[in-house]
Amino acid sequence: MILSLIVLALSAPTTVSIMPKETVWVYENASSPSDGSYLRAWGFDGKSCPAEGEDAGQYSYSYLKFDLLDIKKGAKIVSARLEFYNIPDPGYTVEAAKKTPLEARELVGEFDAKTWTFDMAAKVHPKPAPTAVFGSGYPKEIQADAPVSITIDLMAGPNLFEKAMKNALASPKHQLSLSITSALDPSAGGRSAVYKVYGQTDPHENLRPRLTLTYEQ
Repeated sequence: MILSLIVLALSAPTTVSIMPKETVWVYENASSPSDGSYLRAWGFDGKSCPAEGEDAGQYSYSYLKFDLLDIKKGAKIVSARLEFYNIPDPGYTVEAAKKTPLEARELVGEFDAKTWTFDMAAKVHPKPAPTAVFGSGYPKEIQADAPVSITIDLMAGPNLFEKAMKNALASPKHQLSLSITSALDPSAGGRSAVYKVYGQTDPHENLRPRLTLTYEQ
Protein backbone atom coordinates (compact mmCIF):
# COMPACT_ATOMS: atom_id res chain seq x y z
CA MET A 1 0.00 0.00 0.00
CA ILE A 2 2.75 2.47 0.97
CA LEU A 3 4.73 1.52 -2.16
CA SER A 4 1.66 2.18 -4.33
CA LEU A 5 1.21 5.64 -2.79
CA ILE A 6 4.88 6.47 -3.42
CA VAL A 7 4.56 5.37 -7.07
CA LEU A 8 1.42 7.47 -7.51
CA ALA A 9 3.11 10.50 -5.93
CA LEU A 10 6.15 10.16 -8.19
CA SER A 11 4.01 9.82 -11.32
CA ALA A 12 1.56 12.63 -10.52
CA PRO A 13 1.55 15.40 -13.15
CA THR A 14 3.41 18.61 -12.35
CA THR A 15 2.07 22.07 -13.26
CA VAL A 16 4.32 25.11 -13.69
CA SER A 17 3.68 28.69 -14.82
CA ILE A 18 6.54 30.40 -16.63
CA MET A 19 6.81 34.07 -17.54
CA PRO A 20 8.69 34.97 -20.72
CA LYS A 21 12.43 35.46 -20.48
CA GLU A 22 12.38 37.82 -23.47
CA THR A 23 9.79 39.37 -25.76
CA VAL A 24 9.80 41.70 -28.74
CA TRP A 25 7.02 43.65 -30.42
CA VAL A 26 7.53 43.34 -34.16
CA TYR A 27 6.27 46.41 -36.01
CA GLU A 28 7.98 48.75 -38.44
CA ASN A 29 7.22 51.85 -36.35
CA ALA A 30 7.74 50.34 -32.89
CA SER A 31 9.76 52.81 -30.81
CA SER A 32 10.71 50.39 -28.02
CA PRO A 33 10.14 46.85 -29.32
CA SER A 34 11.92 44.96 -26.53
CA ASP A 35 10.96 46.85 -23.36
CA GLY A 36 8.38 44.20 -22.41
CA SER A 37 5.66 46.71 -21.52
CA TYR A 38 3.06 45.53 -24.04
CA LEU A 39 2.76 42.88 -26.72
CA ARG A 40 0.61 43.60 -29.77
CA ALA A 41 -0.85 41.74 -32.72
CA TRP A 42 -2.93 42.73 -35.73
CA GLY A 43 -3.30 41.67 -39.33
CA PHE A 44 -4.06 42.99 -42.77
CA ASP A 45 -6.32 42.00 -45.65
CA GLY A 46 -7.67 38.94 -43.88
CA LYS A 47 -4.25 37.54 -42.92
CA SER A 48 -2.46 37.45 -39.58
CA CYS A 49 1.07 37.47 -41.01
CA PRO A 50 2.66 37.95 -44.42
CA ALA A 51 3.63 35.16 -46.77
CA GLU A 52 7.32 34.34 -47.23
CA GLY A 53 9.05 37.34 -48.83
CA GLU A 54 5.99 39.60 -48.55
CA ASP A 55 6.28 43.07 -46.99
CA ALA A 56 5.57 42.94 -43.25
CA GLY A 57 4.96 46.68 -42.86
CA GLN A 58 1.17 46.39 -42.55
CA TYR A 59 1.32 43.72 -39.83
CA SER A 60 2.18 43.58 -36.17
CA TYR A 61 3.01 40.55 -34.05
CA SER A 62 5.08 39.66 -31.01
CA TYR A 63 7.64 37.02 -30.11
CA LEU A 64 8.06 35.31 -26.74
CA LYS A 65 10.91 33.18 -25.40
CA PHE A 66 10.58 30.88 -22.39
CA ASP A 67 13.25 29.11 -20.32
CA LEU A 68 12.43 25.44 -19.72
CA LEU A 69 15.35 24.69 -17.42
CA ASP A 70 13.20 23.06 -14.73
CA ILE A 71 11.61 20.59 -17.15
CA LYS A 72 13.62 17.48 -17.99
CA LYS A 73 14.16 16.16 -21.49
CA GLY A 74 11.53 13.51 -22.29
CA ALA A 75 8.73 15.11 -20.25
CA LYS A 76 5.25 14.26 -21.53
CA ILE A 77 3.10 17.36 -21.93
CA VAL A 78 -0.43 16.81 -20.63
CA SER A 79 -1.74 20.36 -21.17
CA ALA A 80 -0.31 23.70 -22.24
CA ARG A 81 -1.82 27.16 -22.43
CA LEU A 82 -0.75 30.77 -22.94
CA GLU A 83 -2.47 33.31 -20.74
CA PHE A 84 -2.71 37.03 -21.49
CA TYR A 85 -4.58 40.11 -20.32
CA ASN A 86 -5.56 42.70 -22.90
CA ILE A 87 -5.72 46.32 -21.76
CA PRO A 88 -9.20 47.50 -20.66
CA ASP A 89 -11.84 48.65 -23.14
CA PRO A 90 -10.32 47.25 -26.35
CA GLY A 91 -11.49 48.50 -29.72
CA TYR A 92 -12.95 45.12 -30.70
CA THR A 93 -16.00 43.13 -29.63
CA VAL A 94 -16.16 39.53 -28.46
CA GLU A 95 -17.78 38.68 -31.80
CA ALA A 96 -14.96 40.30 -33.81
CA ALA A 97 -12.32 38.61 -31.66
CA LYS A 98 -13.98 35.22 -32.13
CA LYS A 99 -13.69 35.65 -35.91
CA THR A 100 -10.07 36.85 -35.68
CA PRO A 101 -8.61 35.30 -32.51
CA LEU A 102 -5.17 35.72 -31.03
CA GLU A 103 -2.98 32.93 -32.43
CA ALA A 104 0.15 31.20 -31.14
CA ARG A 105 2.36 30.25 -34.08
CA GLU A 106 5.59 28.47 -34.78
CA LEU A 107 8.47 30.93 -35.13
CA VAL A 108 11.01 30.69 -37.94
CA GLY A 109 14.51 31.58 -36.68
CA GLU A 110 15.75 32.82 -33.31
CA PHE A 111 15.55 36.30 -31.80
CA ASP A 112 17.57 38.21 -29.22
CA ALA A 113 15.61 41.04 -27.60
CA LYS A 114 18.76 43.02 -26.81
CA THR A 115 19.83 43.30 -30.43
CA TRP A 116 16.42 43.24 -32.14
CA THR A 117 15.66 45.59 -35.05
CA PHE A 118 12.76 45.43 -37.47
CA ASP A 119 14.94 44.54 -40.45
CA MET A 120 15.55 41.16 -38.77
CA ALA A 121 11.86 40.32 -39.30
CA ALA A 122 12.61 39.14 -42.82
CA LYS A 123 14.54 36.17 -41.39
CA VAL A 124 12.85 35.77 -37.99
CA HIS A 125 9.11 35.63 -38.53
CA PRO A 126 5.91 33.69 -37.82
CA LYS A 127 5.51 30.64 -40.01
CA PRO A 128 2.65 31.76 -42.27
CA ALA A 129 0.95 28.44 -43.08
CA PRO A 130 -2.42 27.79 -41.37
CA THR A 131 -0.93 24.52 -40.09
CA ALA A 132 1.71 26.49 -38.14
CA VAL A 133 -0.85 27.57 -35.51
CA PHE A 134 -0.54 25.75 -32.16
CA GLY A 135 -3.83 27.19 -30.93
CA SER A 136 -5.88 30.36 -30.70
CA GLY A 137 -8.03 32.20 -28.18
CA TYR A 138 -10.34 35.15 -27.71
CA PRO A 139 -12.01 36.83 -24.74
CA LYS A 140 -15.20 35.20 -23.54
CA GLU A 141 -16.39 38.53 -22.12
CA ILE A 142 -15.35 42.17 -22.06
CA GLN A 143 -16.23 44.23 -19.00
CA ALA A 144 -15.86 48.00 -18.89
CA ASP A 145 -12.66 49.35 -17.32
CA ALA A 146 -11.28 45.85 -16.64
CA PRO A 147 -8.36 43.90 -18.13
CA VAL A 148 -9.57 41.30 -20.64
CA SER A 149 -8.53 37.68 -20.16
CA ILE A 150 -7.43 35.69 -23.21
CA THR A 151 -6.28 32.06 -23.00
CA ILE A 152 -4.78 30.03 -25.84
CA ASP A 153 -4.89 26.24 -25.68
CA LEU A 154 -1.57 25.27 -27.26
CA MET A 155 -2.64 21.65 -27.62
CA ALA A 156 -5.59 22.52 -29.87
CA GLY A 157 -3.52 22.45 -33.06
CA PRO A 158 -3.31 21.97 -35.93
CA ASN A 159 0.43 22.36 -35.22
CA LEU A 160 1.78 19.81 -32.74
CA PHE A 161 2.91 21.64 -29.61
CA GLU A 162 4.20 18.39 -28.14
CA LYS A 163 6.74 18.22 -30.99
CA ALA A 164 7.79 21.85 -30.43
CA MET A 165 8.31 21.14 -26.73
CA LYS A 166 10.29 17.99 -27.48
CA ASN A 167 12.61 19.94 -29.77
CA ALA A 168 12.97 22.76 -27.24
CA LEU A 169 13.82 20.39 -24.38
CA ALA A 170 16.39 18.63 -26.55
CA SER A 171 18.06 21.88 -27.62
CA PRO A 172 21.26 23.13 -25.93
CA LYS A 173 19.58 26.31 -24.65
CA HIS A 174 16.47 24.50 -23.39
CA GLN A 175 14.25 27.36 -24.59
CA LEU A 176 10.92 27.64 -26.39
CA SER A 177 10.22 30.53 -28.76
CA LEU A 178 6.91 31.29 -30.47
CA SER A 179 4.92 34.17 -31.91
CA ILE A 180 1.47 35.62 -31.34
CA THR A 181 -0.44 36.86 -34.38
CA SER A 182 -3.97 37.80 -35.42
CA ALA A 183 -5.95 38.69 -38.53
CA LEU A 184 -7.78 41.41 -36.54
CA ASP A 185 -7.46 44.40 -38.88
CA PRO A 186 -7.41 48.00 -37.57
CA SER A 187 -7.84 49.33 -41.11
CA ALA A 188 -11.32 47.80 -41.02
CA GLY A 189 -12.26 48.05 -37.34
CA GLY A 190 -10.52 51.26 -36.31
CA ARG A 191 -7.09 52.12 -34.89
CA SER A 192 -7.81 50.59 -31.48
CA ALA A 193 -9.10 47.31 -32.95
CA VAL A 194 -5.88 45.47 -32.12
CA TYR A 195 -4.70 43.03 -29.50
CA LYS A 196 -2.61 44.89 -26.93
CA VAL A 197 -1.74 42.69 -23.97
CA TYR A 198 0.38 43.40 -20.91
CA GLY A 199 4.02 42.33 -21.18
CA GLN A 200 6.46 40.67 -18.80
CA THR A 201 7.68 43.94 -17.28
CA ASP A 202 4.24 45.13 -16.18
CA PRO A 203 4.32 46.14 -12.48
CA HIS A 204 1.27 43.96 -11.79
CA GLU A 205 2.54 40.38 -11.82
CA ASN A 206 -0.94 38.90 -12.22
CA LEU A 207 -1.33 40.69 -15.58
CA ARG A 208 1.91 39.44 -17.12
CA PRO A 209 1.80 36.77 -19.84
CA ARG A 210 2.58 33.25 -18.76
CA LEU A 211 2.98 29.77 -20.17
CA THR A 212 1.26 27.19 -17.97
CA LEU A 213 2.36 23.59 -18.54
CA THR A 214 1.20 20.36 -16.98
CA TYR A 215 3.56 17.45 -17.65
CA GLU A 216 4.69 14.03 -16.53
CA GLN A 217 8.36 13.04 -16.22
